[in-house]
Amino acid sequence: MSSKTSLRSGWILVVGLIALCVLGTWLTSRNYRTQVLTSTEATVLQNMWPESRISAQFTAGEASRMRPGMAARITVGNDKTLIAGRILSVGSETNPASIMISVTGDVGNAGRPAGEPGKPHHYLPAGAACVVTVDMSIPPEMLASPSPSAR
Repeated sequence: MSSKTSLRSGWILVVGLIALCVLGTWLTSRNYRTQVLTSTEATVLQNMWPESRISAQFTAGEASRMRPGMAARITVGNDKTLIAGRILSVGSETNPASIMISVTGDVGNAGRPAGEPGKPHHYLPAGAACVVTVDMSIPPEMLASPSPSAR
């Protein structure tokens, strides 16, 4: 009789752990969908390194949650190389869903057609389509450079 009891308690433990894993996966997925925003409607406005600018369109609700200084990740065209950026400004009176992003990372060969010689190292073609992702789960102040005392 005791072997049946331990078998039942083992199944209860296994089912409970599986339920907790499913719940954790669902919560992680829900958090990702609400805190990581992506725009496929982004365009390189200018390529004047190191002041390259990208304009992205988000929904008005998403744009209202963004703040200047938040980190952004950018991909150009079909190239999957991630480029670091920061939000410069959020919306305007005429277009509240528009976000202006400054490229802060080294773009390397991102956006450069294969085998194209003579282009500068920091090359983003003006007018190129981009995808911009903003992770709102990380506060901008946490992305600041570490203080000398933290080193």
